[in-house]
Amino acid sequence: MTFDAVIVIQLLIDGIIRGSMYGLMGMGMALVFGIMGLINFAHGELFMIGAYIMYYMTVAAGLPAGLGIIVAALSLFAVGIALERGLFSPLRRRLGENWLVDGYVLTIGLLIVMQNLALVGFGARERGIATLVPGRFHVGDIILTFERVTIFLVALVTVGVFAAFMRFTFTGRAIRATAENHEAAQALGIDVRRSYTITFGIGAGLIGGVGGLLISIYPAMPTVGGDILLKGFVVVVIGGLGNVWAAMLAGPLLGIIESFSLVFASGGWQHVISAGLVLIVLAVRPAGLFSKMATRP
Repeated sequence: MTFDAVIVIQLLIDGIIRGSMYGLMGMGMALVFGIMGLINFAHGELFMIGAYIMYYMTVAAGLPAGLGIIVAALSLFAVGIALERGLFSPLRRRLGENWLVDGYVLTIGLLIVMQNLALVGFGARERGIATLVPGRFHVGDIILTFERVTIFLVALVTVGVFAAFMRFTFTGRAIRATAENHEAAQALGIDVRRSYTITFGIGAGLIGGVGGLLISIYPAMPTVGGDILLKGFVVVVIGGLGNVWAAMLAGPLLGIIESFSLVFASGGWQHVISAGLVLIVLAVRPAGLFSKMATRP
């Protein structure tokens, strides 16, 4: 193996692992948009809350990292349920089919409120963990860290569990039916309101768990949600709006592009390249690069 080949393979592996993180960031956003038609601009703030929960569970309470991630995910699932029932559901009842524009504004309001509450409650200082899984190993000349491999494996398990839930459970099938046609689903006896509530809860729980999982890379702080929202949105647009599986395919693509751009261009270019890719996709293939390779949940 030549030195050049080692570099290329290392960058590909790093990009795929980085992209698995991006895919997880966009997964919940894609789910909520695919079922409810709502782009949740407070998506990053839910990540932020999950990161804070993870920090206090592991550092203050001394719980194992795995348990901290589970607590973060379950806590944000409950937060998502409460937000949907307390804010979005009354909005839908009051405005009917015309609720989405107000829903977008509501998520922007949530973003501002959550961010400022975190700033008042926790201050501007970062709270993170050095590493969840210390150590590294070599595969030939390729260097891998245990933490990044763990993140990649967690991403695979998460996708598998989510796929099984959507395919084999009654609630998952009800959510899929609601995504296809909510009026037909309601005529068949499916509680569409419940499907919306569970969907928003799952979306919040997913990003909350990701906030716990990635705390060593994205420490808990009031403004961390901005970068998460941007990455998630880029992945969702590139893959295909409302398409969870496409988001998981677009994540590694974006990760590989960024991995190579960090080596062959200055650090700031990765954001320019990501934004440029979004513009190209919207101009050439508005439905997303993988819109025909995968279906909605």
